[in-house]
Amino acid sequence: MSPPLGEKAALSEHKEHAAVEGAAQDGAPSLLSSAVLIGIGALIEPELLVGMAIGGGLVYASKWLPDLMGGVLRPVVRTVVKAGYAAVEVVSAATEHVQDMVAEVRAEQGKEAAQHQA
Repeated sequence: MSPPLGEKAALSEHKEHAAVEGAAQDGAPSLLSSAVLIGIGALIEPELLVGMAIGGGLVYASKWLPDLMGGVLRPVVRTVVKAGYAAVEVVSAATEHVQDMVAEVRAEQGKEAAQHQA
């Protein structure tokens, strides 16, 4: 048996109300409340205004930060790490070549010094 029509309407209204409350309580502060808190803090300690604005921005950025991390930042970090490994290899090869040249010059200087002494 299905519930009477009045109970269905009440149940539907209850579900809608619960959904609205859940959306409002998902941990995301409202812009107005954040602005008010930052304003009060700025009145108390004006020197901290920049830090509070950055903090407020980070709170709102946390909504889209996971998408940014997965879609944009992750490939960029991977590319930077790969480029870093490539740079290490290039520097290592260059260092080896320079050390070889220094060793050759020292060997030549040693031969010239031995010839002048003899």
